[in-house]
Amino acid sequence: MNAERHKTFINLKNIVSISRGDSGRMLKYLKQFQELIPERLEQLKDALAENDRRQIRQILHKMSPQLQFFGIQDVVNPIQRLEMEYESMPLFELNVLVNDLIYKLEGAISEVTKTIQTQFE
Repeated sequence: MNAERHKTFINLKNIVSISRGDSGRMLKYLKQFQELIPERLEQLKDALAENDRRQIRQILHKMSPQLQFFGIQDVVNPIQRLEMEYESMPLFELNVLVNDLIYKLEGAISEVTKTIQTQFE
């Protein structure tokens, strides 16, 4: 297991700041994340299984703004590398980076779900 794995995947301070503490807005943003990211995560897994480098790049490009908005830990640099080097990066390295992103996204989805359940229901 990677020693750098995080117990926290999202930075709720970003959401609180952007929503200016408005709980209705915060809930709206969290639900948008819940609607968009799981579907794109499944697309990413499929593209990885098919070794479809171009599709991986397109999916990550679409997700990047939301991931940065939510302060997903340590995703900016790997996504930038995958976007820029998707054609030339060795397949093994591409797999490692994408699998690490998948791990972080699954953790973020779980955290968002728990946040909604504990703070808004």
